[in-house]
Amino acid sequence: MIVVLVIACAAVYVFLRRRRITRVAGDQILAVSRPQNLGYKPEGKPISPVPRKIVPQPVQRPVVLPRPKPVSVVDGLPDVTGSLHALVEKYSLDQFTIATADGLVFASSGGESAQRDAARYGELFVNDPLAETPGVILFGFAHKGSDLVGIIRTDLQVPEEISRMIEEDTKDILNRWI
Repeated sequence: MIVVLVIACAAVYVFLRRRRITRVAGDQILAVSRPQNLGYKPEGKPISPVPRKIVPQPVQRPVVLPRPKPVSVVDGLPDVTGSLHALVEKYSLDQFTIATADGLVFASSGGESAQRDAARYGELFVNDPLAETPGVILFGFAHKGSDLVGIIRTDLQVPEEISRMIEEDTKDILNRWI
């Protein structure tokens, strides 16, 4: 009989611990429940956060092309290639290629990728003039009845104003040499 009584008391104890118990203490109602996470202690004090060293983050400014250098792209140069080299130097570009609409190199400042760029981006610009490729800027123009594509290679952002200046200098170069 005593064994049955001890088992019954243990069962009631376990049942009450698992079940939510509400106690009245004065005017307040206290809800007590056994948390499922044994590491959780609601009666414990919260741990204050450890102060971290504030490390200032550098301001990320978009890297833009520097101001154009005062270089002439047509005067005192021997040919169209020299003028395109001057254009690349003036605007701090990596490479500049003029391609026909069907993907052939019309003129270039040089570089290993000029033929590949002309083939890829000349036709791409004709099919989708708004296409964007990281590191490549395209613009279209006409010269003596031919549709041409200017292909600028640079990892820097090119503002609209400088892009228009490059286009105007390109037209000046073609008008001078072709």
